[in-house]
Amino acid sequence: MSTQLVSNAESSIVALKKVADYLSRPQQFLAVGEARAELRQTLEEASRHSVVLTNNGLPQAAIVPFETLEAIRSALLQLLVGEMQASFERLQQNLLLDSSQRPPEPTTEDELESLVRQARRSRVKTNSAKRRRR
Repeated sequence: MSTQLVSNAESSIVALKKVADYLSRPQQFLAVGEARAELRQTLEEASRHSVVLTNNGLPQAAIVPFETLEAIRSALLQLLVGEMQASFERLQQNLLLDSSQRPPEPTTEDELESLVRQARRSRVKTNSAKRRRR
């Protein structure tokens, strides 16, 4: 396994651990007005646990530390890229299984030269026929 692959996997694990740790903490519900009045204290609370801002008793937003937000974004991006890659690989496998033939062999140099000769002959015949019509 390449060093970069290991490094990406390790950073993904670190991000997932940060997210899991933060999400396992209890949530504190706080009215928007109360949070506004005590913004500094609210931000300090957010470093210890989730702070959910409510409006008329209904959850409206959450305050999370920026580092946690970045860890969440990184973890989600890693999961998304991994799933996209797996989906692409499944699609490729399905295409190979669905086709009744093997993937086409690359064209050889001799075959290419033959195709070029045929195209030239066809062009010469077309040009000759056009000249005769004039």
